[in-house]
Amino acid sequence: MGSMFGAFGSGGVCLAIAVWIVIGHRGKGKLAAKHEDHHTAWWMIIFGIFAAGAGQAFSAPATVGAALTHTATQSAAFGNVGVGAVAAVLTIVLFGTKPRPLLDSVLGATVPSVYAAAGGLWALPLTVVGSVIKSLVGA
Repeated sequence: MGSMFGAFGSGGVCLAIAVWIVIGHRGKGKLAAKHEDHHTAWWMIIFGIFAAGAGQAFSAPATVGAALTHTATQSAAFGNVGVGAVAAVLTIVLFGTKPRPLLDSVLGATVPSVYAAAGGLWALPLTVVGSVIKSLVGA
């Protein structure tokens, strides 16, 4: 099936976003001039959506999300913590603090797997946005 931009595939989208983030933060050209630090979280959320369907090279965000969720919900130190609370905390840290490219990259890529685990309203926006974007790039 064709797509608006030609076939990318999930791995291709992840690769393109990773290059965009690196060039955007490290580069000095026209592409880097258009990238702002507060965009990193949004790009990495899209990365995390596609990483779930990409190859083994992009499997780390889902693994980190699962480990973080398991640690927070199974620890007796905080009492009874649900996956929805983990999703809320990650969202607050991601969007409620000053943009930091490295932290935003890690949290942004991890958030989709945590939202999917939380389900309900947490998963709804990513499901809708993910399906629209996936149809555009043929992933």
